[in-house]
Amino acid sequence: MAKAKSTTVKNGTPESVAEKNPPVTAEERYRMIAEAAYFRAGKRGFLGGDVAEDWLQAEVEIDRMLKDQGRLPSMMPEEIEQRVQGTLATDPSTIAAQVRAITLDSLTRGSLDTDALKRVAAAVVKGAREGAAPLGERGGQALKEAMRGLDEALAGAAEAAQLAIQEAAGRTDEFSRQGLKLAADDLVTLQTLFIETLQDAARNTQGVVQATLSELAEHTRTSGSAVGQRTKIALDQLAQAITVSAHDQAKKGTEVLRHEAALLAGLAAGLLQGISARLESKDTDKDI
Repeated sequence: MAKAKSTTVKNGTPESVAEKNPPVTAEERYRMIAEAAYFRAGKRGFLGGDVAEDWLQAEVEIDRMLKDQGRLPSMMPEEIEQRVQGTLATDPSTIAAQVRAITLDSLTRGSLDTDALKRVAAAVVKGAREGAAPLGERGGQALKEAMRGLDEALAGAAEAAQLAIQEAAGRTDEFSRQGLKLAADDLVTLQTLFIETLQDAARNTQGVVQATLSELAEHTRTSGSAVGQRTKIALDQLAQAITVSAHDQAKKGTEVLRHEAALLAGLAAGLLQGISARLESKDTDKDI
């Protein structure tokens, strides 16, 4: 993997992507889309055309620009829940890919830290649970497909975290071995997070949905998951990278380690965008 150039401020302190390009608010995004739609209509002299189409095209353009800049507004849990819930009523063969895309979209809008992972995973499972409930017996299979999509998305997050730590291991002026080791230890919690989220959701429902979530949690605990497999690969590869590349330093204070963690989370979110695009490309190839 090619090393990215480090970004520093004047005093030599690393600057995160989020600090350099703060996310826009929902109101700012709306205004940008409105302006872009206005200019699209203006190019044809405000004659003919379709106002709704102008808006949709402007929305695509603005969101693409903001995503490239790492400035898309964070997706609220309610929005995640609604989007996931809607997928369960669609073609079962597409549910996993749709849920994975929604999850990855949510995770790439900020920093890939533990809090973001917990928040997004909980919202995805809640949306899937509520989407499955009205489907009766069909809901069980739809829910399994949705959870497969979440599992694949978390595996992508584990890969992004691995790549971020490997990148940071070569930047010994910015990251300590202690900070990298803590980041690697956090990877271990990803499969546990998946299982605990399923178990928590099962406790808050009943019937087919409860049985399916409990079954999935137990199966994941005993047989593993995509995120568990990806985590094992990541930890095996990181052990040597951290030992060889990162230099020994005096024990770091809490604030320094917190800053390193924030930088790594921002870097991982950026790398996850590339992983997300790769997965979407694979899905497109399958459809051809």
